[in-house]
Amino acid sequence: MPKFSDAEKEIIKQKLMQEGERLFTSYGIKKVTIDEIVQAAGIAKGSFYSFYSNKEHLYMDIAGNLQFKMWREMDAFLNENRSLPPRELCKQCFLWMFKELQRYPMLKQANSETADYLYRKLPPEVIEAHTKDDGHELIKLQEYGVQFKCGIEIATKTLQTLAISFLNLQQENAADQKTIMELILDGVLKEMISDEGD
Repeated sequence: MPKFSDAEKEIIKQKLMQEGERLFTSYGIKKVTIDEIVQAAGIAKGSFYSFYSNKEHLYMDIAGNLQFKMWREMDAFLNENRSLPPRELCKQCFLWMFKELQRYPMLKQANSETADYLYRKLPPEVIEAHTKDDGHELIKLQEYGVQFKCGIEIATKTLQTLAISFLNLQQENAADQKTIMELILDGVLKEMISDEGD
């Protein structure tokens, strides 16, 4: 195992994430090889394994980083819309996030096939850590009056499943896509979130 200083580790990790995102966006997770990633990052293949056990783990790290960027931007959206009833706030937040995906091509191109592939290739603890990160963001919604009728874990997994389903709708025209998303969200959120008057 190569020895790197903390500064070198940070530089290499950032290069892996930058080049990984570029390659995954251009070619998809399945087609990109570790050899291509290390060549683009300018490091030895053995060095890659000092940071990641496989390319799928790198992909999840990049996806998590992009999601954190989006979540920070979501804070401003929630503050601006905090007067909405809880269910409507959650719905508009979800629609906002889907629209924001346009700024993150690697996340935008993910679909159920990508999710299935990652579930097969990654250890359960990596998937579970990702689910916990998403759960923390749902907990934040509670600060805005959103109360889940089910537990946070069920709410998280339900909304993750919806997100993947919505990514599969990208072939639809924009008007149909928005209508389908709103109909599904209205039904699911009615079952998941207590609202004024419930």
